[in-house]
Amino acid sequence: MQQIFDISKAFLLTQKSQILNKSNEFRSEQLTEKEPISDEAEQASNDLSDNLSIHFHEEIALKLLMIERGARKISEGTYGQCESCSAEIGEKRLRARPFATLCIDCMEEQEDPRHYLN
Repeated sequence: MQQIFDISKAFLLTQKSQILNKSNEFRSEQLTEKEPISDEAEQASNDLSDNLSIHFHEEIALKLLMIERGARKISEGTYGQCESCSAEIGEKRLRARPFATLCIDCMEEQEDPRHYLN
């Protein structure tokens, strides 16, 4: 299991670095002066671009939060432990989803629509 921790930690750090680099590039592009808007179509295009920018930054924030959470769990020694039942999350699942916080059983239970009806 130590090998999966090492692989996951390296993956998380690489992801964090890539996300921060993309975010910095995106911010640089956003800070460049925009030319004056000449018509409604261009305004609509700029509005769409701004909305995509907001969505992009929300996704970045969520991914960074998940990366930090995973890194913290690795350092605390709780990485790979289900947050719901405390069972060990399978190695295959962690390889496929390094951000996984629930074992398969708890994840399926959480996603089951009947879970919300009770």
